[in-house]
Amino acid sequence: MRLRYLLFLPFSLWANFTPWFTGPLLAPSGLVNELKQVTWQPYLFVTNTHGVFDKHWNRRNVPDLWTVQPLLDVTYGVGSFVDIEATPAFVYQTSQGASSVRMSDTPIFVGIQALREKEGSWVPNLRITPLFILPFGQYDKLSSKKKGTDLSGQGSYQMGISFNFQKLFKMAEEDYFRLRYIAQWIFYPTPTHIQGLSFYGGARDTRGKIYPGMSYNFILSGEYTITQNWVFAFDISYLLNSHDRFSGKRGTFPNGAKAKVGRPFSQQISFAPAIEYNFNESFGLIGGVWTTLAGKNADQFYSGVFSAVITY
Repeated sequence: MRLRYLLFLPFSLWANFTPWFTGPLLAPSGLVNELKQVTWQPYLFVTNTHGVFDKHWNRRNVPDLWTVQPLLDVTYGVGSFVDIEATPAFVYQTSQGASSVRMSDTPIFVGIQALREKEGSWVPNLRITPLFILPFGQYDKLSSKKKGTDLSGQGSYQMGISFNFQKLFKMAEEDYFRLRYIAQWIFYPTPTHIQGLSFYGGARDTRGKIYPGMSYNFILSGEYTITQNWVFAFDISYLLNSHDRFSGKRGTFPNGAKAKVGRPFSQQISFAPAIEYNFNESFGLIGGVWTTLAGKNADQFYSGVFSAVITY
């Protein structure tokens, strides 16, 4: 039996084959596309939200909300160190006999290659991506009869930045490990007017202006080659949202209670293991699960995820 040394060796010692990767389920690439190179990555998320975590990290059940979300991630290289990426999507949701189909908010990224991995060194790839989120989804004037299925966006134009690190290591004769670390910061979500029930809470007579809080997302991911075709991948994500502020009429429920408007400070930890099969360096498939491990003022969910990656 061949001995597998768990030793990280630099790029210059690669010897046997070029590893093939699709990328993990959640962490984006640390490399921009080459000039005129296009990557098409369709996704399918099937998600069940079945619980919430309170402010003490304790969990309670809520009615099941099933979500089916097809998504297309398209990246195009516009220069030797710049690319553009967009992820349009729509969503079908069903809960307690109600259902809706809506457009989702759409992120757009501009990738800038700040560092490139160097042979024989520990310098990683670093792709810095200013990002913009366009609020195409429905976020307010929600119907109580739809049981939350008509909610598909946040109603705020959002600006942020992401730092995508990526490094490839050789661990043994034919074993490779690709590490990604992502730090994303949404630093300016624009204020937005809300009416009635909304993503931010409220009641039928709620009227006012919401000032969404900033958000931070940190993802640590890895891909380990089982063979050149088969790869095990994982992501660990930590998401933090600061609290929202609201100005206006909070609204009142039918029982006379004042409605709550605005999300509190929240945290969520999730995990996404997956298996890849790569036919070659330009075409691969990946499937896995994504589930919450813990949270504070956050949803609990599990999701099946399938994706294909085509680059040319």
